[in-house]
Amino acid sequence: MRPFVIERLVMAFEDIEGFPVITVTETEGFGRSLKHTREDILNPFRRVKRIAIAAPDEMVEQSVTAMRENGHTGKLGDGLILAVPLDNSILI
Repeated sequence: MRPFVIERLVMAFEDIEGFPVITVTETEGFGRSLKHTREDILNPFRRVKRIAIAAPDEMVEQSVTAMRENGHTGKLGDGLILAVPLDNSILI
């Protein structure tokens, strides 16, 4: 996700009753949105935010919709949403 949309996402998640937790990590990556400038050749990585949410099955659709609606800018490189089942989790 683009760093500037995080605040919009958090506000959307706060509106979801019983929303579990969100972890936001600053990371770097690159993909198809890479331009071929001198700067990109020297350092192709761009700062992005990675969001991790562990939600019960009944909240997945609502959480994905909130991410899609509030994280979309219409530009290449908005991010990727992966919804994968968690068969097991252990709180330590």
